[in-house]
Amino acid sequence: MKTNIESTGAQRFINAYNQIDHALRTQYNFKSNISFTDLVRRCSQLNMMVKNHEDDLISYARLRNAIVHSVTDYVIAEPHEEVVKLLEKIARVVSTPPLAIEALGKHSVVTVQSHISLREWLIEKSKVEYSNLPVYKGNALIGVMYFRNYVSAFGKLMAARKNIDEFVDCTTVEEFLRDFPSPDKQYQLVSAGITIEEVLKVFNDNRKIICLIVTKTGNFLEPPVRIITRADIMDLMSVVEKY
Repeated sequence: MKTNIESTGAQRFINAYNQIDHALRTQYNFKSNISFTDLVRRCSQLNMMVKNHEDDLISYARLRNAIVHSVTDYVIAEPHEEVVKLLEKIARVVSTPPLAIEALGKHSVVTVQSHISLREWLIEKSKVEYSNLPVYKGNALIGVMYFRNYVSAFGKLMAARKNIDEFVDCTTVEEFLRDFPSPDKQYQLVSAGITIEEVLKVFNDNRKIICLIVTKTGNFLEPPVRIITRADIMDLMSVVEKY
Protein backbone atom coordinates (compact mmCIF):
# COMPACT_ATOMS: atom_id res chain seq x y z
CA MET A 1 0.00 0.00 0.00
CA LYS A 2 1.32 3.42 -0.92
CA THR A 3 1.78 5.89 1.93
CA ASN A 4 1.71 9.63 1.46
CA ILE A 5 5.15 11.08 2.15
CA GLU A 6 3.75 13.74 4.51
CA SER A 7 2.73 11.10 7.06
CA THR A 8 6.06 9.32 7.47
CA GLY A 9 9.61 9.86 8.64
CA ALA A 10 10.51 9.96 4.98
CA GLN A 11 9.46 13.61 4.96
CA ARG A 12 12.14 14.37 7.56
CA PHE A 13 14.67 12.64 5.34
CA ILE A 14 13.62 14.61 2.27
CA ASN A 15 13.57 17.90 4.21
CA ALA A 16 17.11 17.32 5.52
CA TYR A 17 18.31 16.22 2.09
CA ASN A 18 16.91 19.36 0.44
CA GLN A 19 18.33 21.52 3.22
CA ILE A 20 21.83 20.14 2.63
CA ASP A 21 21.47 20.49 -1.14
CA HIS A 22 20.37 24.14 -0.87
CA ALA A 23 22.98 25.07 1.75
CA LEU A 24 25.93 23.65 -0.17
CA ARG A 25 24.88 25.20 -3.48
CA THR A 26 24.36 28.57 -1.80
CA GLN A 27 27.51 28.60 0.32
CA TYR A 28 29.86 27.43 -2.42
CA ASN A 29 28.05 28.94 -5.42
CA PHE A 30 27.37 25.73 -7.33
CA LYS A 31 24.78 25.76 -10.11
CA SER A 32 21.53 23.82 -10.00
CA ASN A 33 22.49 21.60 -12.97
CA ILE A 34 25.16 19.80 -10.90
CA SER A 35 23.86 16.56 -9.45
CA PHE A 36 23.74 16.07 -5.69
CA THR A 37 26.41 13.38 -5.95
CA ASP A 38 28.79 15.69 -7.84
CA LEU A 39 27.95 18.46 -5.38
CA VAL A 40 28.95 16.26 -2.47
CA ARG A 41 32.18 15.16 -4.13
CA ARG A 42 33.21 18.76 -4.83
CA CYS A 43 32.18 20.04 -1.41
CA SER A 44 34.12 17.27 0.32
CA GLN A 45 37.21 19.33 -0.53
CA LEU A 46 35.70 22.44 1.01
CA ASN A 47 33.69 21.29 4.00
CA MET A 48 34.92 18.93 6.74
CA MET A 49 31.42 17.73 7.66
CA VAL A 50 30.76 16.76 4.05
CA LYS A 51 34.20 15.17 3.78
CA ASN A 52 33.58 13.05 6.89
CA HIS A 53 30.22 11.86 5.55
CA GLU A 54 30.91 11.82 1.81
CA ASP A 55 30.09 8.14 1.34
CA ASP A 56 26.95 8.42 3.48
CA LEU A 57 25.65 11.40 1.51
CA ILE A 58 26.27 9.72 -1.85
CA SER A 59 24.40 6.64 -0.62
CA TYR A 60 21.57 8.86 0.62
CA ALA A 61 21.27 10.39 -2.86
CA ARG A 62 20.36 6.93 -4.14
CA LEU A 63 18.10 6.33 -1.17
CA ARG A 64 16.29 9.59 -1.83
CA ASN A 65 15.36 8.35 -5.31
CA ALA A 66 14.10 5.11 -3.81
CA ILE A 67 11.99 6.90 -1.22
CA VAL A 68 10.03 9.13 -3.56
CA HIS A 69 8.63 8.19 -6.93
CA SER A 70 9.47 11.05 -9.28
CA VAL A 71 5.97 11.14 -10.78
CA THR A 72 3.46 10.27 -8.06
CA ASP A 73 5.44 11.74 -5.14
CA TYR A 74 4.50 8.78 -2.98
CA VAL A 75 6.68 6.89 -0.54
CA ILE A 76 7.88 3.57 -1.91
CA ALA A 77 10.58 3.01 0.77
CA GLU A 78 11.03 4.07 4.36
CA PRO A 79 14.48 5.12 5.70
CA HIS A 80 15.71 3.76 9.02
CA GLU A 81 15.35 6.18 11.93
CA GLU A 82 19.12 6.27 12.52
CA VAL A 83 19.66 7.24 8.89
CA VAL A 84 17.15 10.07 9.24
CA LYS A 85 18.79 11.32 12.43
CA LEU A 86 22.25 11.33 10.86
CA LEU A 87 21.05 13.22 7.79
CA GLU A 88 19.26 15.76 10.00
CA LYS A 89 22.44 16.24 11.99
CA ILE A 90 24.49 16.82 8.84
CA ALA A 91 21.86 19.29 7.67
CA ARG A 92 22.05 21.24 10.94
CA VAL A 93 25.85 21.51 10.86
CA VAL A 94 25.98 22.38 7.15
CA SER A 95 23.08 24.86 7.20
CA THR A 96 23.69 26.57 10.53
CA PRO A 97 27.34 25.79 11.37
CA PRO A 98 28.20 26.51 15.03
CA LEU A 99 30.74 29.26 15.66
CA ALA A 100 34.03 28.23 17.24
CA ILE A 101 34.13 31.25 19.54
CA GLU A 102 30.67 30.40 20.91
CA ALA A 103 31.71 26.83 21.57
CA LEU A 104 35.03 27.67 23.22
CA GLY A 105 34.14 31.05 24.73
CA LYS A 106 36.25 34.16 24.82
CA HIS A 107 39.13 34.60 27.26
CA SER A 108 41.66 37.28 27.95
CA VAL A 109 44.67 36.89 25.68
CA VAL A 110 48.10 37.86 26.98
CA THR A 111 50.04 39.83 24.38
CA VAL A 112 53.51 41.36 24.38
CA GLN A 113 54.90 44.47 22.75
CA SER A 114 57.64 44.05 20.17
CA HIS A 115 60.09 46.43 21.85
CA ILE A 116 60.52 44.49 25.11
CA SER A 117 63.57 42.32 25.67
CA LEU A 118 63.54 38.54 25.61
CA ARG A 119 64.11 38.54 29.35
CA GLU A 120 60.96 40.61 29.85
CA TRP A 121 59.08 38.29 27.51
CA LEU A 122 60.22 35.26 29.50
CA ILE A 123 59.01 36.88 32.70
CA GLU A 124 55.60 37.54 31.12
CA LYS A 125 55.52 34.01 29.75
CA SER A 126 56.16 32.56 33.20
CA LYS A 127 52.99 34.22 34.52
CA VAL A 128 50.63 32.42 32.17
CA GLU A 129 50.04 28.86 31.02
CA TYR A 130 49.93 29.69 27.32
CA SER A 131 52.83 28.76 25.08
CA ASN A 132 52.04 31.15 22.24
CA LEU A 133 51.93 34.90 22.84
CA PRO A 134 50.88 37.33 20.09
CA VAL A 135 53.35 40.15 19.49
CA TYR A 136 52.08 43.67 18.79
CA LYS A 137 53.93 46.71 17.54
CA GLY A 138 51.69 49.41 18.89
CA ASN A 139 48.23 48.23 17.85
CA ALA A 140 49.37 46.03 14.98
CA LEU A 141 49.92 42.27 15.19
CA ILE A 142 53.36 41.42 13.77
CA GLY A 143 53.79 37.81 14.82
CA VAL A 144 53.57 35.20 17.55
CA MET A 145 56.25 34.12 19.98
CA TYR A 146 56.23 30.32 20.13
CA PHE A 147 57.97 28.90 23.16
CA ARG A 148 59.04 25.84 21.17
CA ASN A 149 60.81 28.03 18.60
CA TYR A 150 62.45 29.98 21.41
CA VAL A 151 63.85 26.81 22.98
CA SER A 152 65.16 25.66 19.59
CA ALA A 153 66.91 28.99 19.02
CA PHE A 154 68.46 28.87 22.48
CA GLY A 155 69.81 25.41 21.80
CA LYS A 156 71.57 26.72 18.70
CA LEU A 157 73.00 29.68 20.63
CA MET A 158 74.27 27.47 23.43
CA ALA A 159 75.86 25.10 20.90
CA ALA A 160 77.62 28.13 19.42
CA ARG A 161 78.73 29.13 22.96
CA LYS A 162 76.98 32.50 22.78
CA ASN A 163 76.48 34.62 25.90
CA ILE A 164 72.87 33.82 26.79
CA ASP A 165 72.48 36.53 29.44
CA GLU A 166 73.63 39.16 27.00
CA PHE A 167 71.35 37.76 24.31
CA VAL A 168 68.16 37.86 26.40
CA ASP A 169 68.94 41.34 27.74
CA CYS A 170 69.96 42.95 24.46
CA THR A 171 67.60 41.28 22.00
CA THR A 172 64.06 42.57 21.59
CA VAL A 173 61.12 40.36 20.73
CA GLU A 174 60.88 42.01 17.31
CA GLU A 175 64.55 41.33 16.63
CA PHE A 176 64.11 37.71 17.67
CA LEU A 177 61.18 37.27 15.30
CA ARG A 178 63.29 38.76 12.51
CA ASP A 179 66.51 36.83 13.22
CA PHE A 180 64.87 33.50 14.09
CA PRO A 181 61.84 33.31 11.79
CA SER A 182 59.62 30.25 11.80
CA PRO A 183 60.19 27.87 8.86
CA ASP A 184 56.61 28.55 7.73
CA LYS A 185 53.87 30.85 8.90
CA GLN A 186 52.56 29.03 11.94
CA TYR A 187 49.58 31.19 12.78
CA GLN A 188 46.56 32.55 10.96
CA LEU A 189 44.46 35.61 11.72
CA VAL A 190 40.71 34.90 11.64
CA SER A 191 37.47 36.64 12.56
CA ALA A 192 35.20 35.81 15.48
CA GLY A 193 32.69 34.59 12.90
CA ILE A 194 34.77 31.55 12.00
CA THR A 195 32.80 28.32 12.30
CA ILE A 196 33.93 25.11 13.93
CA GLU A 197 33.97 23.44 10.51
CA GLU A 198 36.24 26.17 9.15
CA VAL A 199 38.62 25.85 12.12
CA LEU A 200 38.88 22.10 11.68
CA LYS A 201 39.53 22.54 7.95
CA VAL A 202 42.34 25.06 8.58
CA PHE A 203 44.13 22.70 10.95
CA ASN A 204 43.49 19.71 8.70
CA ASP A 205 44.75 21.44 5.55
CA ASN A 206 47.91 22.87 7.13
CA ARG A 207 49.56 20.63 9.71
CA LYS A 208 52.19 23.30 10.40
CA ILE A 209 49.76 25.87 11.80
CA ILE A 210 50.12 26.07 15.56
CA CYS A 211 47.37 28.54 16.39
CA LEU A 212 44.64 30.82 15.10
CA ILE A 213 44.51 34.40 16.40
CA VAL A 214 40.86 35.43 16.65
CA THR A 215 39.88 39.10 16.48
CA LYS A 216 36.48 40.70 15.97
CA THR A 217 36.74 40.94 12.17
CA GLY A 218 40.10 39.27 11.47
CA ASN A 219 41.94 42.59 11.23
CA PHE A 220 45.58 42.71 12.39
CA LEU A 221 44.91 46.10 14.01
CA GLU A 222 42.32 44.59 16.39
CA PRO A 223 43.09 43.08 19.80
CA PRO A 224 42.74 39.29 20.02
CA VAL A 225 39.70 37.82 21.76
CA ARG A 226 40.84 34.21 21.66
CA ILE A 227 43.68 31.94 20.57
CA ILE A 228 42.63 28.58 19.14
CA THR A 229 45.22 25.81 19.17
CA ARG A 230 45.27 22.15 18.22
CA ALA A 231 44.53 21.39 21.86
CA ASP A 232 41.02 22.79 21.25
CA ILE A 233 40.21 20.42 18.38
CA MET A 234 38.76 17.65 20.54
CA ASP A 235 36.45 20.11 22.31
CA LEU A 236 35.27 21.50 18.97
CA MET A 237 34.65 18.04 17.54
CA SER A 238 32.69 17.15 20.66
CA VAL A 239 30.43 20.16 20.11
CA VAL A 240 29.77 19.07 16.53
CA GLU A 241 28.93 15.54 17.67
CA LYS A 242 26.31 16.91 20.09
CA TYR A 243 24.99 19.64 17.79
